[in-house]
Amino acid sequence: MNFRLCWLLLAVFLASCDGGSDSDSADVTPTFNQPAPVQPQQAPTSTVPASPPASIPVKPITAADYDPDGRLDHSDAREVSAAKPHTIALKGTSIPFTATAGQLIASKPGSGLFNAEAVISYTAYTRDDQPRDARPITFVFNGGPGGSSAELDIGFLGPMQEDGPAPSEDVIGPLKDNPNTILDKTDLVFVDPVGTGNSLAIWPNRNSDFWGADSDAKVLRDFITRYVNVYNRQNSPKYIYGVSYGGFRAPIMARLLLESGTSQYTTFTTNKNVLSGLVLNSPSLNQTSGCYRFYTSCGGAIPTYAMVADFHKKSTARGNQGLEVFATNARTFGSEFSNLYYEVFSGTDAKVPDRKPWEDYIKKPEGIKFLDKLFAYTGVGKMYQPGDSSKNNPWIATPNMDPDEFTHKFAPETGDLLLGDGRYFDEPEAVDPAFDRTSDYFAWRKDYHAKFIGYESQSPYVGFNGKIIDIWDYRPDPQTIGDNKERAGNSVPDLTFSMTLNPDLKVMVQHGYYDLITPFNRSEVDLQKGGLTYKVPVKVYEGGHGVAPFYTRSYATLMQDLDAFYDGPSATMFAASNPPAFEQVKQ
Repeated sequence: MNFRLCWLLLAVFLASCDGGSDSDSADVTPTFNQPAPVQPQQAPTSTVPASPPASIPVKPITAADYDPDGRLDHSDAREVSAAKPHTIALKGTSIPFTATAGQLIASKPGSGLFNAEAVISYTAYTRDDQPRDARPITFVFNGGPGGSSAELDIGFLGPMQEDGPAPSEDVIGPLKDNPNTILDKTDLVFVDPVGTGNSLAIWPNRNSDFWGADSDAKVLRDFITRYVNVYNRQNSPKYIYGVSYGGFRAPIMARLLLESGTSQYTTFTTNKNVLSGLVLNSPSLNQTSGCYRFYTSCGGAIPTYAMVADFHKKSTARGNQGLEVFATNARTFGSEFSNLYYEVFSGTDAKVPDRKPWEDYIKKPEGIKFLDKLFAYTGVGKMYQPGDSSKNNPWIATPNMDPDEFTHKFAPETGDLLLGDGRYFDEPEAVDPAFDRTSDYFAWRKDYHAKFIGYESQSPYVGFNGKIIDIWDYRPDPQTIGDNKERAGNSVPDLTFSMTLNPDLKVMVQHGYYDLITPFNRSEVDLQKGGLTYKVPVKVYEGGHGVAPFYTRSYATLMQDLDAFYDGPSATMFAASNPPAFEQVKQ
């Protein structure tokens, strides 16, 4: 199995900003015969799921059904699943659990199964030896947008990992227990958004009707509600774990779930906390704060440039400083960079560039000092000498260097850095994975479902749908919270409002030091501007985009942070353990 985390390309926001919104399509009441809604009974004392919905053969699905206009006919929309018990040896304890795979129908609130939106596929792992009402459950989402959840399961958060290579890409390799799973802390549900996995829209909807920031979050909210009702998880503490774009959609889903409350639950519950927390792994919380094709400062990326340069031993700014102290000082320089951007060289980004203030500035002693600090921290360019120009110092030509430019100019004699992890160089002439639009079909995922769970789908499993990302709609729906303009490409208002609806909502942000796609300091500054610095800790590790076990040094520290997150009693107490370490940026 080749790991390909679904990376977020920030430039697509511009292409999706021309008029309209991604609000719900008109309500339609179909007349087809659906299976009767599953009526959950009182929750048992174990997390073993109730009998799953019956498996009903349907027409085989082809790759074309995952196109923007793809959809299922009413007669082919079915809830199906299979389950199998297993055990895992974890931290010296044998844990019994049930693995379930299948699909559920997400329907608009208040409409039951008779105003269905989409069939959503999922893979779940539920611990069998603890009371269900007290047992946390976490819904896991990948990014892209256009990524399924499969690669967040095997060897990442799920209970199994491969134990050696597979004979081919079409089958799963031998399996063993995954020591990095969080199944000891929480049940896990890996969810495939519409157009990925085996998830498809149901007529009269089309797949692309759910390829937008708000419409995607709504249908996934409705899936969570359906899952909660089918498997009697109304009283369970509930969490969302989102990676990359999944970390952008999670705050929107959180707001929608908290606004809905328990109104759509089919079993009465006195527990009014429908969501306990969010884990946001490598999120781009506010895309408009990124400087790739946006007229804004790249200061939030400067600390990442510094960490990458230090890893490759091209930075001279660290000296004898420890890694965390160096990162803190790089944050301070990033803040200085942003202040100078707005005061001196923002005009170099304009459609009609005005370079005179910048060129005047670098003739002054303070300007030369600034250029030398850029070189010392990032390893790009050179120490300034009289007569230097844009021909021999890239910072003179491009003072607001975005991450893509940085990957090209960092070490041109060696090649381009990987955007997802600046510790590595890309293959010559290769397309960076962040720009890859190739659709991947994961036969190994189907093989895993069949062998480990006994679930055999007739549909191709879409690991990544390359047709989604470039037509994704970031425009907010009308009549949502606050100022719609503030929500365009920005989920921080949703996060802020979610923490108002539930003051005890726990949120943790995870980042890798070497991630050039979603730089860690951008999230810190975005949260600061949203007034969330002391409520939302940002944990940074020696890893890349989508900090994961196989590419992250000292992953045990990350696991300790996750343990503390799930064990922690409240958002405020948890966040207090991670005070901010960067300076105020001028507005």
